[in-house]
Amino acid sequence: MRRALAAVAVMVLAAAPAVTGCASAEKPSAGPVEITVWHGQEDTSAKSFEKLVTRFNQTHQDVRVSVESGGATADGMLPKITAALTSDAYPDIAYLYGSWAPNIARNPKVADLSEYVKAPAVGWTDFWASEREAVTVQGKVIGFPAVVDNMVVLYNRKLLAKAGVEPPKPDWTWADFRTTAKKATDPSGGVFGTTWAISGGEEAVWGLWPMIWQAGGDILSPDGKKAVFNSPAGQQALDLLRAMTIDDKSVYLDSSPAEKGQKLFESGRLGLFLSGPWVLSDLRAAKLDYGVAQLPGTAGNHETISGPDNWVVFKHDERRVKAAATFLSWLTAAEQQLVWMSDTGSLPIRESITKLPGYQDYLKKYPGIDVVSDNLANAKRVRPPTTRYPRVSSFVADAIAQTLLGRSDPKTALDQAATKADAALAVPGS
Repeated sequence: MRRALAAVAVMVLAAAPAVTGCASAEKPSAGPVEITVWHGQEDTSAKSFEKLVTRFNQTHQDVRVSVESGGATADGMLPKITAALTSDAYPDIAYLYGSWAPNIARNPKVADLSEYVKAPAVGWTDFWASEREAVTVQGKVIGFPAVVDNMVVLYNRKLLAKAGVEPPKPDWTWADFRTTAKKATDPSGGVFGTTWAISGGEEAVWGLWPMIWQAGGDILSPDGKKAVFNSPAGQQALDLLRAMTIDDKSVYLDSSPAEKGQKLFESGRLGLFLSGPWVLSDLRAAKLDYGVAQLPGTAGNHETISGPDNWVVFKHDERRVKAAATFLSWLTAAEQQLVWMSDTGSLPIRESITKLPGYQDYLKKYPGIDVVSDNLANAKRVRPPTTRYPRVSSFVADAIAQTLLGRSDPKTALDQAATKADAALAVPGS
């Protein structure tokens, strides 16, 4: 899941006001407070983040930030952090998916920033409501919003034209998606219509949830105690993927943990690619002629999925928590975020960013980013806020893999996943 404009080059060097008045008095220190961030970013995103950290360190005397990958990508950060929290080897800040918030918030070493975010310098209400919700668990603010995104369909203009297929229209359906993928497939040229992950991670289920939602289904029951993804809506969604994979042979099954889908798309071997704004920087660098469309719809419903991610803060001592809040207040300020957005193609996490002078340059830099931004209106639901979600997701990911590999049928695979999910949800404290 989940990745500088000249106009703001001067602005970003000006430090955002520090978060003050939120911590108890501490004894003066002889040097800056040193904190560590596990960012979990890769390639362009990692370079951009490290660049911003360097600028922060150059403009702040009281806080020194060091960065590490944490030994994991964003996908693998939760188990890394969970293991680290059993000792004193955990960071002050870590990048974690928003869906993990209910799980990680239960750990007593997670800081509560509820008082810190009230500082005027933070501009808490400037963040989108969905982001504030994703980083707040039972009234406890566990960090700062990091990323907001949503899923769209990227398409290769030249490949579709060669196949005699028109680009997706605003009212296209999943039947259109299947037809386009089938026509774009060229086995002799190693070209596939689309791809789907079967490596067992969140990438496998990320695209299935909107299909289920659009058809009137859901992931869990309203009380969060029972799995309902094996409803007719779920079976219909997975059956479409099965037909595209086994019958049409238009789907490249990506079994690599490194996820080859993006590379296939960049190299011109993929017609349609379900992804989001985090890949636009790489596509631009690859000089690919691509277009962006909202997800295919069901009965006019083009609901998508959005996954706000968080910078979660962990407690060592009060000075370090305060330093972490100061850094994150600066990092998530509009000027710094516009630099990050320009480097990575990420969406604005604050409303005020859209009013900066460099925002129009950002829109021009990433063709189609306006479509992705507008698509936030189609992001109406989030993944279930339960500590058991990672396990539920893994059961469904396995069901998808078993079906697309021809080892099971959609109903059997989803029913088995639902049975396992129900057992996990029944555990006290879920």
